[in-house]
Amino acid sequence: MCGLFRLRVVGEKRMIRINDDWIIDVDEHNYILKRDMHTDRIRKDGKVEHVYNIKGYFSSPDKALKSFGEEIIRDRLKASEMGLPEAVQAIRECVGEWTQTVERIMEHENA
Repeated sequence: MCGLFRLRVVGEKRMIRINDDWIIDVDEHNYILKRDMHTDRIRKDGKVEHVYNIKGYFSSPDKALKSFGEEIIRDRLKASEMGLPEAVQAIRECVGEWTQTVERIMEHENA
């Protein structure tokens, strides 16, 4: 998957924006999957920082993206009670969403 993502440099950080709710932060050791909580907080030192919920640390971008796919499936399934046919349909929709996201990222990279 090398070259699949275009990194955006924000200050000293490098991040891959998957969509409005999810990013992958990149440092010298990890790909860190984070959910954007769409809020800021004031640190003890008075600086304002954006709030993310860290979902995991990964050794490669493909593992982080796989985890993103699992997260969107989990979110959909836990949102409401459903029978097996509805769960299967929800999983199919999530896989489609994940596939479209990866294709969009690839198209953006190749543009």
